[in-house]
Amino acid sequence: MSEFKQIMGTITPQDAFDLIKTNKNNSNFVILDIRPHDEFEEDHIASAMNLDYDGHEFQKKVEQLDKNKDYVIYCRSGVRGGYFLEKMRDSGFKKAYNILGGYQGWKISRLPLVK
Repeated sequence: MSEFKQIMGTITPQDAFDLIKTNKNNSNFVILDIRPHDEFEEDHIASAMNLDYDGHEFQKKVEQLDKNKDYVIYCRSGVRGGYFLEKMRDSGFKKAYNILGGYQGWKISRLPLVK
């Protein structure tokens, strides 16, 4: 696994894959899928938690999360994930990563999607 120089920020799909694989049995680690619920139902990352963003109610969604957990954020394009990560940082979260490229990045990294 790569050594991360930061504890908050955007990471490559391969680094996300390595991070998730390494933390597979870590109860403090959460994969956040922030796509709309219907997209999550269609295909999602194994063990991911859906956080349907309901338009742009990002702050309300961030306030629902446990600040003591570590997060990898996954969304359709990666842009919304970056904005969500910014809200998490502003709210005092300690460790979270956004996957570069969103869905396309995820496909490139060959991470398993659940259909």
